[in-house]
Amino acid sequence: MAEQLAPMPEDWQRALAVVAHPDDLEYGCAAAVAQWTDGGRDVAYVLATRGEAGIDSLEPAISGPLREAEQRASAEVVGVGSVEFLG
Repeated sequence: MAEQLAPMPEDWQRALAVVAHPDDLEYGCAAAVAQWTDGGRDVAYVLATRGEAGIDSLEPAISGPLREAEQRASAEVVGVGSVEFLG
């Protein structure tokens, strides 16, 4: 039988979520981030890419800015104010 994970500590105020692509956070942990920011915690995002290669039907020069804008809008919905792209 697998061991249960320990509960996440509650004594923290800031978090940094680092992922490779736009949408990774939305599919992975956006609900948790929303709960954290609703609880008064400060969460920031860092993304390695702007998602330039993420839409087959669009050139990277069009896809990158579109996915960046989508990511910023998604972050705002869950209460994240700082979103940085490393490129």
